[in-house]
Amino acid sequence: MSNIVVSGVGSASLSALIQQYYMPVLYDNIFKKSHPLLAILKGKAKTFNGREIVVPVESAEGGASVFGDQHGLGSAYTPAKADIAQTASFKPTMLTGHFLLTKEETLLMNSPQAIKNIVGAKVSNLQKSLEKVVAENLFATTLGTDKFNPIGYLVDKVSGNSQDVTVGGIQITTNGSGAYTAGGFWNSPVLGLADFSDATGDGADSGTAVDHLAESDMQDPSKNTYILRVLARGIANAKSQTGENPDLIVCPQYIYDLIESELGEHKRGSLESDRMAKMGFVGLSYRGIDIVADQDIVTAQATTGDDLNVDGRIYFLNTNYMHMFFNSGAKFTASDMIEDTKSNTFVQKVHTYGNMVITNRKAHCVVKNLYSPVDYA
Repeated sequence: MSNIVVSGVGSASLSALIQQYYMPVLYDNIFKKSHPLLAILKGKAKTFNGREIVVPVESAEGGASVFGDQHGLGSAYTPAKADIAQTASFKPTMLTGHFLLTKEETLLMNSPQAIKNIVGAKVSNLQKSLEKVVAENLFATTLGTDKFNPIGYLVDKVSGNSQDVTVGGIQITTNGSGAYTAGGFWNSPVLGLADFSDATGDGADSGTAVDHLAESDMQDPSKNTYILRVLARGIANAKSQTGENPDLIVCPQYIYDLIESELGEHKRGSLESDRMAKMGFVGLSYRGIDIVADQDIVTAQATTGDDLNVDGRIYFLNTNYMHMFFNSGAKFTASDMIEDTKSNTFVQKVHTYGNMVITNRKAHCVVKNLYSPVDYA
C-alpha cells in the first residue's frame, strides 16, 4: 500500500490525526448542531458491547398499597408478581461514512496549513453527508432496512398483522385480528381526526368531511381543534401513565409558526425557551415544555397523492425514556486509510454502530393529520 507522504507524515499518521482531532468534532456536530432531540440524546448517550441493545421495561406492579388500619390485604388480593419488568431488545446497525482523498490532493499537502485546509474541508463535507442521512431518517414513519430506529416507528402504532406488531421484541396490544388498540402499557397514544371534532362534530373543516385538521380549524379558539387545545391534549396523553410532562415537543416549521402566533396573542412575557437557547437552538416554551421546529418531519411526510400537505405531525416526547446507544469500538471511529486498487483515491471509513431505543412507549404521544405544506420554507 502506498503511503501518503506529507512532510514526512505517512497514511498511518494522517489516519491518527483525523481520528484524534476531527472525529470528536464530527460526532459533536452531527448530534448537536442542527437537531435539539439528537443533541439531548447525544448528551446522555450510553455504551453497549453486546450483539443486541437490551433495556429494562417496567410492565407490572409488584406490590399493593391500602389505606386504613388493615394489616392485611383481606381475601381479595392479587399475589405478588416476581417479575415486574421485562426487557426490550433492539438490534444495533452500522452507519458508515467515507472520507476520501485523491492522489492529487495528497500531493498538495506540503505544509501543516495545507493539511488543515484540505482535511478540514473533507471532514466538513463528510459531516454534512452523515448529518443528512441521520436527520432524514430521524422522523421516518416506517422502519427502514438496516437503519436507526426512527421516532415515527418508536412512538406510533405499528401496522401489520398480530405477528408483526412488535417494537423491541414486545408485542403491541391488538384486538386479535391484528388491528391496533389504544390500551396496553407498550402502546403509544396516537391522536388523529377521530380524536378531534369541530362544532359540527365531524372532525372536519367547515362541516365537510376531510382527511386533516385545516389551518382555519387550528386557529379557531371555539373548536377543540384549536392548536393550543391540540397541544394540551397531546401533553395530557403523554403524561397519562407516569404523570410526567413531556420535555420536548417537535413539529414542522409551519405548525411551529402557527403555535408561536397563537401563543403571542395569549401569553405575556417571553415565549422563548431558556434551555433551547443555552443549547444553541431557537425554541418556544409552553407550560414549561420546549417546542422546536424540525423540517425533517416534513421530509418524512407524504409528498404525493391525497396526503400532500396533510401528513403533518406533532411529537410529544419524554427524553427520559429515550436513549442513544453506541458501541465503544465504533462511536464515530475512523479506520486506517488505504488506497483504492481501482482509482487514485485514498479511503478512510468512519464507523458508527448503535441505535436509538425507547424504554416506555406510553410516555410519549403523536398527533397526526395536521395541515403542513411541504413547500413551506
